[in-house]
Amino acid sequence: MQERNQLIVLFQKYQQGLVNEEEKTMIARWLIQLELMGEQLTPIELQAKATLSRSELKNLFFPTEIPKVKVVRFPVWLKSIAASLFIAVAFGTIYYANHHEKELPLLNTFQQTVTQIGEMKVITLPDGSKITLNNQSRLKYPARFSEKTREVHLTGEAFFEVVHDSKKPFKVFTDKLNIQVLGTSFNVTAYPEDEQISVAVATGKVGVMDKSNKQTAAQLLLPGDRLSYHRLNQKFSNSKLAISDINSWDVGKLVFKNETLEQITKQLQRYYSVKFVFKNDSLLKRQISLRTNNQQLATLMKALSLSGNFRYKIEGDQITLW
Repeated sequence: MQERNQLIVLFQKYQQGLVNEEEKTMIARWLIQLELMGEQLTPIELQAKATLSRSELKNLFFPTEIPKVKVVRFPVWLKSIAASLFIAVAFGTIYYANHHEKELPLLNTFQQTVTQIGEMKVITLPDGSKITLNNQSRLKYPARFSEKTREVHLTGEAFFEVVHDSKKPFKVFTDKLNIQVLGTSFNVTAYPEDEQISVAVATGKVGVMDKSNKQTAAQLLLPGDRLSYHRLNQKFSNSKLAISDINSWDVGKLVFKNETLEQITKQLQRYYSVKFVFKNDSLLKRQISLRTNNQQLATLMKALSLSGNFRYKIEGDQITLW
């Protein structure tokens, strides 16, 4: 009641233009606090509220310049409200922290799937996208994707079937290339020991960027396009593939199109766990095109030797070429 009487006196002084800035600030704050508590304002209080313009209230609480620090002694009932607001904010902060501490570890936790020689695995990601991982490959991905993007890291080869989401792009990171899609299917071959990294598109559109050279423009690939990145000269080359050949390895077929014997033998080493030895280095760059079912190594080597015009000998897990 005493605070009310003090407030009425201040309102009367305000109407007469006798209040200073400190008292004007106190009037504005009290009016707001009374409304927050749901109290009915008296006619004189309503008149004072109407007299205070919006610009005055804004300047009181959001000054354009940093005001000088003033010590204002508030009534006891205002201190109680402040304490209640502090408790409410504290509980809100605790709730937010407890609610999100279960989510943050999932975003920061990565899972990893690895395949061995001659082994393939199918992975279903949190968004429903499916990835078929070829042999001797590794895929690293989060337990749950963030709200803005879907990111995975690949070493080796994989065929991606990505669920479309225009608001959350899907990104594949290799050691040299960044690949981004919204929803499509494509194949990525990125073995560290290979001279080339390749990206081939089965459906949709795929964007590819050289992560080591920001000056290089991103390339947009369409179905049937294959982009190869050459590690030595850091250049790109483009070619065309039949859609059915893009993930032929996934269905038990091997398709080589103008690939060097060196590239082919590296793939066969991963499939059959054998070692190739070249007695004639000129054979390394010999190009071969061959389509065959994934069959016994002896049969495959016979077909390769006829296509590439070379001789070979199989001794245990070593194959010598000349």
